[in-house]
Amino acid sequence: MPYDKKRVDSFLFDMIPNVNSSVIYKAFRKRNVKVNNKRVKESYVISQGDTVQVFVPDEYLQGKASDGASTKDAPKIIYEDDYILVVSKPQGMPVHVDRNDDVQILDKWVQKTAGESGKTYEQGFPALCHRIDRNTGGLVLFAKDPETLAVLEDKFRNREIRKIYHCLVYGVPLRKSGELHGYLRKDSKNSRVFVYDRPVKGADPIITRYRVLKAFDGYSLLEVELVTGKTHQIRAHLAFIGHPILGDGKYGINSVNRTFKLKWQALWAYEMTFMFTSPSGHLSYLDGKTVTLPDIKWERGLSQTVFA
Repeated sequence: MPYDKKRVDSFLFDMIPNVNSSVIYKAFRKRNVKVNNKRVKESYVISQGDTVQVFVPDEYLQGKASDGASTKDAPKIIYEDDYILVVSKPQGMPVHVDRNDDVQILDKWVQKTAGESGKTYEQGFPALCHRIDRNTGGLVLFAKDPETLAVLEDKFRNREIRKIYHCLVYGVPLRKSGELHGYLRKDSKNSRVFVYDRPVKGADPIITRYRVLKAFDGYSLLEVELVTGKTHQIRAHLAFIGHPILGDGKYGINSVNRTFKLKWQALWAYEMTFMFTSPSGHLSYLDGKTVTLPDIKWERGLSQTVFA
């Protein structure tokens, strides 16, 4: 028996060689590795006759492109010019490196893809101008140089770039459109936020606009404008008014999510419009330009049930 008295992590490296080591170590951290039905650490030594179980997400078991992204779910460049890139991010991919040690990372993919064009960029460029949640899909803006990054970050702070999202929510709002005001407090320790209808200590004011595009049998397709850009703002604000996003495991309704068998939250960054009201220097040509996501890949459970 070649694996008798061998560490379990080495055994897994041999058994699933197409999976990056960081994914396997993440499984250990999340306690997703068992030997004989007991959770173990990577240093556990296995013996002949042991049964080893490991949970690895499907996307890591499938064939990968050279950059670590599956060809099926790889990002796509929607718009590009000399100074910026607008990329469509698939759901489940983080925009930058975080504590999860993912193989598929958006900014690394963009930098690698841009570098293959033959043009030389400064280290760390093209660089993220803003962020969206890992499980939110859609448009993300990148700057190709430091000067462009500084201008665009300033535009985001001054709300001169309008961001529109599409989402599917539980229930149908009484008003077909509205502007929601509230206060959001971030709980970094538990990686979630809380929304209040009055000022509380540590909370920032938030504004979220919505419009009902279509009402289904107990569900709605909304267009949402993120006026203030706080962590989890759309998800938490809609849940606060009683219309959580379908598929949202943190702020949604788990029984509803299980019914649809959803893997991702039904939220997409759909449209981005440059609306400059202050000097924009070499980026003045962008003023008034709108970039729209070509299509939204709703999960099959939603497509077959809500849209049926």
